[in-house]
Amino acid sequence: MTSPQQVPPPPNYPPAYTPAPAYYQPAAEAAPAKHRWNLRPAWNLTATGAALAPIYEGYSLATGAGTLLTDMVNTGHPSGAWTIDIAVLATTAYINHTRDGWVSRVLLIAAVLGSILTLPWLNTVLRLMTGATT
Repeated sequence: MTSPQQVPPPPNYPPAYTPAPAYYQPAAEAAPAKHRWNLRPAWNLTATGAALAPIYEGYSLATGAGTLLTDMVNTGHPSGAWTIDIAVLATTAYINHTRDGWVSRVLLIAAVLGSILTLPWLNTVLRLMTGATT
């Protein structure tokens, strides 16, 4: 018979990395698009009404913005006036995009309508249709 052999102890290595078992995870649902203009017609109509409502001596938010822009254009600073108007439009569009609120929508509509009411082609259309000069 042979004599029993001694078995050396196992080496003191750190355990090998074993990845965690992979489980099936369903794909996350896509976030809905932020197209709220079509989804809330009553909300948009009331915001437009609030932007056009005469609240201060016959001026609304939109006509106040348009009057300020017209005054800046007529006093000799047209490029600065339109630069400020573009900055206001960008700011209100950003606020409306990031915040979900009725007040931000009113401010955006007032800025857009104030800009549209100030465009020079609007006076030309008015003069062609009515013959009145402003």
